[in-house]
Amino acid sequence: MKFHASLTIQAAEGSTPKRFAILAYSGGLLPVDGFGLPVIVDLAGLEVPGAIPILIDHEKSVDATFGITDAIENDGQTLLMTGQITGSSPRAMQVIASHKAGHKWQASIGARVIEKQEIKAGETVEVNGQTFVGPVIVARQSVLRETSVLPMGADATTQVNLAASAAQQKGSAMTYEEWLTSLGIDPAALSEDDAAAMQLAYESKQTAPAPAMASAAAEIPVPEDEKVIPVAANANLDITAVIADARKKFGTEQRRMGDIQAKAAGHPNIAATAIELGWSIDKVELEVLKASAARTRPTSFRGEENKPENLPQVLEAAICMTRKIKDVDKHFNDKVLQAAHSNYRGSMGIKRLLIEAAVANGHYVSASEGVTRNNWQDIGRAAWGGNIQAGFSTVSLPGILSNIANKELLQGYEQEEQSWKEISRTASVSDFKTVTSYRMLDDMEYDEVGPGGEIKHGSINEESYTRQARTYAKMFSLTRTQIINDDMSAFDDLRTRIGRGAAKKLNKVFWTKFLDNAAFFTAGRGNYITGSTTTLLTDNVGLGLALDAFDALRTPTADGKKVPGGLFGGAPTVLLTPGGGISRVAESIFVNTNIGGGTTTANANIHSGRYTPVKSVFLNDSTVSGGSATAWYLLRDPAIAASIVVSFLDGAETPTVDQQDATFSTLGIEMRGYHDFGCDQAEYLSGVKSKGAA
Repeated sequence: MKFHASLTIQAAEGSTPKRFAILAYSGGLLPVDGFGLPVIVDLAGLEVPGAIPILIDHEKSVDATFGITDAIENDGQTLLMTGQITGSSPRAMQVIASHKAGHKWQASIGARVIEKQEIKAGETVEVNGQTFVGPVIVARQSVLRETSVLPMGADATTQVNLAASAAQQKGSAMTYEEWLTSLGIDPAALSEDDAAAMQLAYESKQTAPAPAMASAAAEIPVPEDEKVIPVAANANLDITAVIADARKKFGTEQRRMGDIQAKAAGHPNIAATAIELGWSIDKVELEVLKASAARTRPTSFRGEENKPENLPQVLEAAICMTRKIKDVDKHFNDKVLQAAHSNYRGSMGIKRLLIEAAVANGHYVSASEGVTRNNWQDIGRAAWGGNIQAGFSTVSLPGILSNIANKELLQGYEQEEQSWKEISRTASVSDFKTVTSYRMLDDMEYDEVGPGGEIKHGSINEESYTRQARTYAKMFSLTRTQIINDDMSAFDDLRTRIGRGAAKKLNKVFWTKFLDNAAFFTAGRGNYITGSTTTLLTDNVGLGLALDAFDALRTPTADGKKVPGGLFGGAPTVLLTPGGGISRVAESIFVNTNIGGGTTTANANIHSGRYTPVKSVFLNDSTVSGGSATAWYLLRDPAIAASIVVSFLDGAETPTVDQQDATFSTLGIEMRGYHDFGCDQAEYLSGVKSKGAA
């Protein structure tokens, strides 16, 4: 989140700014990107690190580095920071040059909001020693991450001053070579080690006192040993002593740097800042302790949700709530849902998800900083789990996206026709090999046990059918453009192309196999009837003929002959029809208790409520071979005997989405949806097909 402040620069003509002081926030209302209401940062709940970088326009890069703080003061009502300008890139020089030309630069602090409170219209709240009337949002807990200089801010009550070094004022500047000459030393005559020592001595003399700031900023005193002491050109100096002293200082500095690096092991930013600003070892140890404590600090959610390992669930829930995933309360517990609601209020976007994941993985970035063409690679790698700083708990963005994608996929999958489930049996296979299944037929009737108590073995005449699963898949991408645009509609593709697309493929494969039944439903097998009277009408003539055929179904013997004892028996439970008028006839037969509008006993509908009507528009789809607008089916409960079996690999009945194995250098996020299934004809004694025409 970025909070803006105004910027003024005070520097002498021709000078180079060395220090700054920023009255970054005076405790009032702020317009903040991404929030519909003004925001107040509660300074009492603002966590302030020991040092933060000063950037240009919130861009994290070497070229955009402007400086570093060495003191930050927060008295609960204002936020003041001071430090040194370290940037020397063309961009940093442009800021200084444009100031000289009269441009009024401003500042903006980047903070990660941990907990916020919405104050309703008409309600009052006291924050930062001031009273405010709602509607406003109070950032109750936040972490200061960085401060940037930029062309325009929002809070005119704050102030930033950049001051020129006294050592660099016009008329008093002295170059390294001029300084050596003033000491009577020839630069060309110095050895490499002596030159390094003298360079260090020269630079140590260049730290200048900061001039007084504006009234809103604190004055920065300059230690006596940092002031530049002019040396007369004709002074009599012991050159050997000067070089020895420089070498001593050089060695002392090297040891100090080594001690700092040892104390700040695992904290490279602290080490760099300590070396640059001359921190004591005690201060280094203190900053390392602060940083270590910050890494284990609880997040904004409470109780069990304080644990870092629960953050992925909260982020996932926030996206699902934003996307209005159906039955989201069945996927997450109440605590996770409350945490997601409190933190994100149903406004979690793709960019916010990436940034939250990157921050959780130790990446330095403001939690609401935009994903841009400049920081895309860095944020992406960190969010994906790369470049993780030691000690940070990790968030698996691929895992979160895969979980979200699977929920989106399931919602889209269930939007397509599911009538195949009403007439089929599902089975599991362990691989993609062909599986042979057997029908258990004939001679299983009990025999009477004779006086000797001998029980006869039943003989089984086997008929077989085969089953096999195959893989069907589709790629899905969140493109770089969609992410930078924070285009949540990109997830619509998960429902349509991956979710509904999977269901469409299953329907196509299933009904194509089911309708390829000219050799499955035949007059010879007794499971096929035809003729003008077999049309499905509310007079129940056609339905009665189908029932007669159903009752006459027999199991075959080994020689193919039908025998009186081979009756299959049982009763039908499903009336399957194509879409259109014939499906409404089936519904009428099921719900009406009379025929043709009559009310006498003779008009009673004896089939009412017996055969569940199931409709599939695929039965009369002209693009599917074998389709018909008149054919219909009277079928058994598929748990007893199914005309078709759907085999799923490892029993997974719904498709799966996972992250594509690709580096994050690709311009987007690639995922894949896949579904392993097969559809095969099974038991032809499952029911009767009627042509429904002559």
